[in-house]
Amino acid sequence: MATPSTSSAASAVDEAVRIAAEGSRRTTESAQAFLQAGRKYYDQAAQFNRDLITFWTAAADAGFQTAFEVQNAALKNTQDWFDTSASLNKEALRRWADLTRQAQATTLKTYQNSAKLFESITAAD
Repeated sequence: MATPSTSSAASAVDEAVRIAAEGSRRTTESAQAFLQAGRKYYDQAAQFNRDLITFWTAAADAGFQTAFEVQNAALKNTQDWFDTSASLNKEALRRWADLTRQAQATTLKTYQNSAKLFESITAAD
């Protein structure tokens, strides 16, 4: 039969084992809760980063598209301006050439008429 001191020592050991087991169980539960919270935080942070990158790429794409559209519009307007300018210059050059040819023809006729007049004056003497 067990003596009272052995029985109280065994009770004390049993209680210590029970307290240690309870502490270990609580530590394990706390570690699991910490890991679950860490996993949840990691998942949320990863989703936030994915959303941020998606937003950034969409904003960059929109910025590039807008810049390229403005650039293309400027190029088209410049090309239209050059085409109009070249057309006006071509028309002005055509008119100037026509006037020059008319002036040449008039000068030539005047010279020829002057030469005939001078020849007729000198031949009559």
